[in-house]
Amino acid sequence: MAAVNINQEQFNRLIAGEKPVLVDFWAPWCTYCRRISDAYDRIAQEYADRLEVVKVNIDDNEALAIQEKIEIIPTLVIYRGGKAAASIVAPESKAMIEGFIGDLLPQEEEKESRQVHDMVIVGGGPGGYTAALYAARSGLDTLVIEKLSAGGQMAQTHQIDNYPGFEEGIDGYELAGRMQRQAHRFGAKTVYAEVDRIDLAPDVKRLETSEGIFYGKTVVLAMGASPRPLGVEKEQELTGRGVAYCAACDGMMYKGKTVVVVGGGNSAAADAMILSRIAKKVILVHRRDTLRATKVYHDPLKKAENIEFRWNSVVKEIEHDDRVTGVRLKNVVSGEEETVACDGVFVSVGRKPASQLAQGQLELDESGYIAADETTQTSLPGVYAVGDVRTKALRQVVTAVADGAMAVHMAEEYLAGK
Repeated sequence: MAAVNINQEQFNRLIAGEKPVLVDFWAPWCTYCRRISDAYDRIAQEYADRLEVVKVNIDDNEALAIQEKIEIIPTLVIYRGGKAAASIVAPESKAMIEGFIGDLLPQEEEKESRQVHDMVIVGGGPGGYTAALYAARSGLDTLVIEKLSAGGQMAQTHQIDNYPGFEEGIDGYELAGRMQRQAHRFGAKTVYAEVDRIDLAPDVKRLETSEGIFYGKTVVLAMGASPRPLGVEKEQELTGRGVAYCAACDGMMYKGKTVVVVGGGNSAAADAMILSRIAKKVILVHRRDTLRATKVYHDPLKKAENIEFRWNSVVKEIEHDDRVTGVRLKNVVSGEEETVACDGVFVSVGRKPASQLAQGQLELDESGYIAADETTQTSLPGVYAVGDVRTKALRQVVTAVADGAMAVHMAEEYLAGK
């Protein structure tokens, strides 16, 4: 059973009861809220006998959100005895949600599956689910291990216009769901879990996860990449209190306010355009004197009346009290510094590969991406890297999809040789 939405009256009644209550404060326009929905619904099913698991739409229950001091979504709160006992903002995996409630509700003993799958895919983005589709359709016993929901970073994109076959574009979350359902149609299975460790060297690879231990004859690594932080003092502490990394996810929290976007690539340009339709003013800060973003963004950015540019500038400090109040900028040419008042800072300075599981086992490039050419083969036999986590010139949905198909082709040749 999926988690149900409740209103303030139902909220008051539930938290006054004896059973602990887990509440997800969310909104329909929040892409990250949608991303956690599959994992959250599974929590509702698995913990139904011990925990009330519900949701509150903050658009429909604004007074309740203010009352509970919800400043960023999704925020999950556990209530006991009528009071908030603990909270977590934007959990990154089902395992993180389970860990959050673990002190309250002890976890079950670790499970170990003795089944050896033909292919285990780590990551449910476009590369991962394309691999799952091709593998399952070819008759391979296929398992996808995804920590949160289908789609990866793609699921946070409201409009994808450059994926073939959708002349009007398509919502990234919807496209992710379609990819997952298509793979499942041919027999692929999904486990929502966080992978803690992989032993990739043996013929049968071993994967230790938050949901138990799994085995695979081949492994496809499709963990993607995540936003790269600025690296300035207090950045992490201020995340959720004025520092954000996804305009599509958190932009509506800054309606009518002044925000700073840091970066000069496509992500920064797209974030600035999204925020220009929401915020009163957008200040785009870039360390060079021109954008690195593709030309398609340049004219719209310059024509937007509420976008200002700070060229040749870097963020030296984020100013704050309880929340972000401004940024201290330094001009890298003149050395001059200035303070710019703002309500929020959106960091768009690139991505870092989620290749930690491969460290010490596979060859990585100087930036930490898994070394694999267009065949997707890594430095170990039977192990393949697809999508944003591998070394490549272009990281797009369409290139990730191509990687997924290629990985299965190479894996079938490998298995045939075995």
